[in-house]
Amino acid sequence: MLMPLTQTATHATARGAAEIDLELFTFVERYATTNFRLDLILLFGKNPDAALTAPEIARDLRRGVLATTKELDDLTYLRVLVRRYTPERTTYRLTKRVNVRQVAMRLADLEMMPQYAAVA
Repeated sequence: MLMPLTQTATHATARGAAEIDLELFTFVERYATTNFRLDLILLFGKNPDAALTAPEIARDLRRGVLATTKELDDLTYLRVLVRRYTPERTTYRLTKRVNVRQVAMRLADLEMMPQYAAVA
């Protein structure tokens, strides 16, 4: 049975429910499709001005260099990262695109926040 428009349905909301950051949610859904990609985004979100090589990143994340390079190249294709090639070495860094950069840094900040407040 349909309710007339004059009657409104009431929905109970959970007490203490946090508001969803839609921009952050969309970013994670679109770019952090695997745990490995999430780890890469968090690494660059914590070090937004760092220019790192694939072997350095693989060592930091304790992953294989080939798998790391593939994921870095995928994130470069998605324009989350920027790759700089020179004959001596290839480096990756977080994009300078402001919206992507800010969300990656916010995501990294969230990961460093304590999960629970201390009880006095």
